[in-house]
Amino acid sequence: MNETGPSRTLLVVGLVALFVVGTGGVLAQQGEVRADGSPNIDVYTPENTFVPGSPGNLTLVLDNDGELTRGQETNRELVTTARSVTVDVDTGDAPIDVNSRQRSVGTLDENEPRETNFRIDVPDGAEPGTYEIDVEIDYRYTERVRQTADSRGGVTDTTERSRSITKTVEIEVDDSARFRITDVDSTLRVGEEGEITGNVTNIGEEDVTNAELGFNPTSENIFALETDVAVGDIDAGDSAAFTIPVEAGSEARAVTKRFDLPVTYRDSNGIRAEDSDPDFITTIGEKRDEFLIEAVDRNITAGTSTEFDVEVTNNRDERVTNVEAKLFADDPLDSDDDEAYIESLEAGESTTVTFELNAESDAIAKTYPVDLDFRYDDANRRSQLSDSYKMAIDVTESDDDGLPIGLIVVGGLLVVAGAGVVAWRRGNDLPFRGQ
Repeated sequence: MNETGPSRTLLVVGLVALFVVGTGGVLAQQGEVRADGSPNIDVYTPENTFVPGSPGNLTLVLDNDGELTRGQETNRELVTTARSVTVDVDTGDAPIDVNSRQRSVGTLDENEPRETNFRIDVPDGAEPGTYEIDVEIDYRYTERVRQTADSRGGVTDTTERSRSITKTVEIEVDDSARFRITDVDSTLRVGEEGEITGNVTNIGEEDVTNAELGFNPTSENIFALETDVAVGDIDAGDSAAFTIPVEAGSEARAVTKRFDLPVTYRDSNGIRAEDSDPDFITTIGEKRDEFLIEAVDRNITAGTSTEFDVEVTNNRDERVTNVEAKLFADDPLDSDDDEAYIESLEAGESTTVTFELNAESDAIAKTYPVDLDFRYDDANRRSQLSDSYKMAIDVTESDDDGLPIGLIVVGGLLVVAGAGVVAWRRGNDLPFRGQ
């Protein structure tokens, strides 16, 4: 039985629908792209407080939260990315001076914020308060993308735009206490304890009480003997002196270094606050000898012993006590009394110590070294061992080429006298003539 009428019509419509759906799927698979949107840039400052009379950095962070108005999420980056982004600052009535020109940021997508910095100055007389400044942002972007692909190739159609926007950020000029370190001096030397001295000045407009300095050097060879140093109350415009005991290790280097010196204090409301900005620069001196030594007489004759006197000077900037000196000598020199003791030496004070020094009889006439080192207690009663110090000893030849002439003469006289005695005795033993 043949199908006619409505049944055949429904079959044809179904086949056409299947063809259209299948064709649409093929076109979609061949890469058609449709996207509309734009970037949406905002700006903020992570640190917006500045103080009069000091330079600073105005850091601006740009964040892009773009908008896709049409198309698939996988294509949103095509229309939400800002390109050739530049940033400028208009301070308006804010009491700051901008020392940086327009900044280029480059490309700004939605994945990561971008940061840029402007160097600014806040004059000494800047009025405290909160101010608004304008941030001008220029950029380019693609607003519309149409891309098709088929067996004959692809066609892309885009719409490019330029945009200039202005955002407003707030900054605060703060007249609270702030500090500056001046008149720094140091007695630091490699391998020694020393002191860093100076003045801390309150350059803010607020009186403070219970001010304290925090010294925590990051260098592994510089050791803070005190990490917190109290300096008391400091009124606005006044200064306070400080002294910080510090040790420079033996592995430290004689260089100029910068150290942070934050100041904590109580403000006019009794609230504990901190100024973390203060720092200073000082120099670590070269390593020096703890003692200066000089032989009073450096000569010794081969085959003799002598009292060897050495002048010892305390070359440190502090009093030392219980100084034990020890002499070391190698062949052809030696010592049967190689130790000496000094009860105390003030800074720069000298004294003389005595050792016994021997030179072997067959020593060749030339210069030989001897070593001298010291164990002592420093001003903090800590035992220290000095480096070894070398001294030159000149050995001279003996004046004796044989027996001394005096001994030869005396020996000769004794021989003659002995011969006379023998002859006299023999004469007495002979019989008288005629007997």
